[in-house]
Amino acid sequence: MEKYALKVIFKKSGEMIYFSQLDLIHILERALRRSGLPLYFTQGFSPRVKISFYSGLKLGLEGDIQAQLYFRSQISFLEFKTCLSKELPAGLSLIGEMK
Repeated sequence: MEKYALKVIFKKSGEMIYFSQLDLIHILERALRRSGLPLYFTQGFSPRVKISFYSGLKLGLEGDIQAQLYFRSQISFLEFKTCLSKELPAGLSLIGEMK
């Protein structure tokens, strides 16, 4: 199965600064599953949404999170933003696309 990548930047602020990087991964994974996007899953016994993070933020810090997300089909950033923005909790927002 072919996979397509989309590089995006999220902003962690407000109450979300009290969540660790591992918690953010789970929160983002649940939001992605609810969005209905054609997600690419890892292969193996317990498949997970395929996400790569460039660096993590420490607990208690506000800032940007850069991630690469994988999909089964090509989607535009606008389509991605429209579907995902309504599923993200307060304090976690989608800023833009990395070039």
